[in-house]
Amino acid sequence: MAALNIGTRLRAVVAFIETHPLRAILILGLALRLLAAAFSPGYLMHDDHFLVIETGASWAVGEDYNNWLPESQITNGIDDPKPHQANLAYPGLVSGYFRACNAIGLVQPAAQMTLLRFLHGVFSLLVVMLGYRIAFRLGGRKPAIWSGLALAAFGLFPILGVRQLVEVVCIPPLLWSAWTVLRTEPLRRSSSTWVIAGIGLGLATALRYQCGIFGIGWVVALFLHESSPWKALKNACILGISALLTFSVGQLQDWWIWGEPFAQLQAYIRYNADNAGDYPQGFWHQYVWVVLGLLLPPFSMAWVFGTYKVWKKHALLVLPPVAFFAFHSYFPNRQERFILPAVPFFVIAGSVGWAAFEASSQFWNRNNRLRSILSGIGISVSLLLGIGLCFIQPKQSRVDAMSLLYDQGDLENFLVVHTDGGAMPPQFYSGSWEHYWTSDLNTDEVNHRQVMCHSSRYTFPNYIVFSGQQHLGEGIERYKLAYPSMEFIGQVPPSKWDQLLANLNPINTTERWMIYRISTDQACL
Repeated sequence: MAALNIGTRLRAVVAFIETHPLRAILILGLALRLLAAAFSPGYLMHDDHFLVIETGASWAVGEDYNNWLPESQITNGIDDPKPHQANLAYPGLVSGYFRACNAIGLVQPAAQMTLLRFLHGVFSLLVVMLGYRIAFRLGGRKPAIWSGLALAAFGLFPILGVRQLVEVVCIPPLLWSAWTVLRTEPLRRSSSTWVIAGIGLGLATALRYQCGIFGIGWVVALFLHESSPWKALKNACILGISALLTFSVGQLQDWWIWGEPFAQLQAYIRYNADNAGDYPQGFWHQYVWVVLGLLLPPFSMAWVFGTYKVWKKHALLVLPPVAFFAFHSYFPNRQERFILPAVPFFVIAGSVGWAAFEASSQFWNRNNRLRSILSGIGISVSLLLGIGLCFIQPKQSRVDAMSLLYDQGDLENFLVVHTDGGAMPPQFYSGSWEHYWTSDLNTDEVNHRQVMCHSSRYTFPNYIVFSGQQHLGEGIERYKLAYPSMEFIGQVPPSKWDQLLANLNPINTTERWMIYRISTDQACL
């Protein structure tokens, strides 16, 4: 009887999946993002934490971690404060989230971040839904399922969906713009279609300036597809004006903070013009390999091939990400994450194109069994990778060290001693915004102690945190002589994920963090 019930339930599940594929895919995507939100703390990259979380969380309590605001610059002795090159829109939204958490009594940093990852994960499901619907509209059920399944569960998509990366957060409004246009037959597209599409483009650009490049692709596609150049020009103008107005509204904080429009954008342009060479250059074709690797061979090759096959027919879907891709391939600062906004477009267009190619291919029609086997293997590997990555813990030792300080309940300030290079502590997790102290093995610890004792601006630390690997023991022994009251609190080793990355590429560093409490009375005798 039990076996019969199990069989009945399995058939019901299969029937649900076949009848409601989008719902099933969204449920799968949500489940994986719940796993990632709960079991993958930490941060993948420097910017998704220090330029977003540290900034937004500090603003929520009246501080300014990065000294981006004019008031904090003046406090630090800058008579003529200048806008920072960072876009403040997304950190500002995150700040609003932290203000809400503090207002309802959710103040523990780790708990705040778990909820924030979950909310990002739910928001990222819009990418899954829109990707499915666009692919269904252009190619039918099969490419829709492939697009939705990939965006929901394959490889890095689940883990990226819960991260505070503006390059990921800007994707839903971009896809919404594409869906607004593509869901309507060309002859039935009205001016309102392009107004709404422009709103999505403007929202994405307000979050991430470079998203405006998508608009260039849409303009080129319009001149390829519209019945006359005048109609193409009219719709391009409507799209552009709508996007510009929306972007302008999204940048109103510049008026409030700096008293002039687009102050941050101007600073961003100036900074990149003057400092582009200070960042990773790479090769002009770097992003080709990034996309192929990110989308996992052999699917990545099929998606790229499929995109090529349909670029003329579906130029409104293909040319915007291609323009974005070309811009970043030329732009001197070539960091891998920059290309992320284009990736879902390649998945969708590639799925549509490959499905059409497969249907017309004599080889694949003769070898249905081979196609099923290869698809099954590819799906299994990609899905297992997507599930596995939901449990990684990037920068775990740094996060857990700060969380350990928070758990002590008596943190006044801390000193970080870097024994093997320097790794910025994610101060947010400590619960304190007091300016922390830093030193290394080249520092005279006795003299440095006196400097800290006599500082009129910053609080003397009651904890010392050591980070490093090779020279960690040496550093601890040295500081025990200068601080006889040192009391061991705990240690945090690097995560297996961080160790793996360090083994694969020595540029990635790992640290063990050791936490000690010290007596401030004895230290300043």
